Amino acid sequence: MNNKFEHIPAGNFKANKAEPVIYQAFLGTCVGVALYDRAARVGGMIHIILPEPPSASSVDFPEKYASTGLPILINQVIDLGASRDNIIATIAGGALVGPVSNIDINLDIGGRSADIAQAILKANKIKIDKSETGGFFMSTLNLNMRNGETLIEPTWQQQEKVVKADHAYSPPTIEDIKNTIEALQPIPQTALKILRMVQSSDYSANDIVEELATDQVLSGQTLKMCNSVMFTGTHKIETLKDAVLLLGESFLLKSLITAAVDTYYNQNESSGYSLCKGGLFFHAVSTAFAAEKIAQLTGKVNPSLANTAGLLHDIGKVVLDQHLSDSYPLFFRNLKTKNALETEKKVIGLTHCDTGKYLAKKWNFSDSLSDVVGFHHSPEKVKTNKEIVSIVFLADLLMSRFNTGLELEKMPTDQLKSVLDLLGLSFSDLPQLIDSIPISLFNKNRFMETV
Repeated sequence: MNNKFEHIPAGNFKANKAEPVIYQAFLGTCVGVALYDRAARVGGMIHIILPEPPSASSVDFPEKYASTGLPILINQVIDLGASRDNIIATIAGGALVGPVSNIDINLDIGGRSADIAQAILKANKIKIDKSETGGFFMSTLNLNMRNGETLIEPTWQQQEKVVKADHAYSPPTIEDIKNTIEALQPIPQTALKILRMVQSSDYSANDIVEELATDQVLSGQTLKMCNSVMFTGTHKIETLKDAVLLLGESFLLKSLITAAVDTYYNQNESSGYSLCKGGLFFHAVSTAFAAEKIAQLTGKVNPSLANTAGLLHDIGKVVLDQHLSDSYPLFFRNLKTKNALETEKKVIGLTHCDTGKYLAKKWNFSDSLSDVVGFHHSPEKVKTNKEIVSIVFLADLLMSRFNTGLELEKMPTDQLKSVLDLLGLSFSDLPQLIDSIPISLFNKNRFMETV
């Protein structure tokens, strides 16, 4: 009898009696804790984002934190019939995902989460059977809910299980890349036209509605997005005019661009850049919301622009992803030790920033969006639009650390201090920033219910 896998998203937990399921968490800076009582055949897993709440004011989702979430999991497992004396714990994650700087070591969010988790387990006299925390690599924690067996392994090792064996590989030529771009379904022209209208500030809400109404498919996708868990309120949005009246112009635009990039990002059955189908799109959405939060906090950039920039920053990956299947073993071997751009350059011959810049020019993006697409990994190299590029760099970095599995990407951290200085932020602001990101964006399963 085969077990099915159930993903435990960041900031969530689940407990149950024995069932033919393997609970699984993809961990970077986050910490995973698995509990199981083999006598009672009861167990559970929690995927912890932060050590404790950044402020004591209000805690809407206590399961996000080691200090408040792990006690809830312990109590729930006991309520299901487990005995505190028989519970065995496994802890994983809390990595300093490379490349690592002194900044990562000093901040050490994952390390503090692991310390708190271990202290809580000790206080509850729960035995820790396995503990593999820290290190420099993303990991996967599995809990077999039939028998309590646990497995901790590097994330890249999990991906290598499903890739082809080594074979002769030739990187694509520039002509191959251009042919791929022509074969891909682009972002709809209606969306690009509306985007250009917004960038030129020459538009009204009625202009947007009228233009969007010319594309029936995109209109339907936009309305569906308006009613998703990301945007919806208490009202059902049935028309584009309802969307403007009930959600506002900025929310309609956000829904429109998100709907437009959804189809574009999801043109592959699977992605070499993530551990799950749709990973590129969900990482883009998460980065967009994080960028919007940073823009709101700093006041440096229009939050709507930051959101759009976050959605579009990785458009070049869709192109390169068409060529990754032939290079999987080589690609993942290099990804263990190199950052994303170094790996792409060595294996494919050019980076997703290179192909992204080509697309941005082809689609007549504004200078600010083009710079984000081309320099979100290297904000120090951009000559103009430094603030928006820096915001997306920071958002991308945070989501790659705390939403592992949606993107197998090692972001460089050597520019983090200068980026924070430019934005008027400090390292102490990062936990508060991470905490402000809606929990639904860490939960791919819940997001998929309505998208």
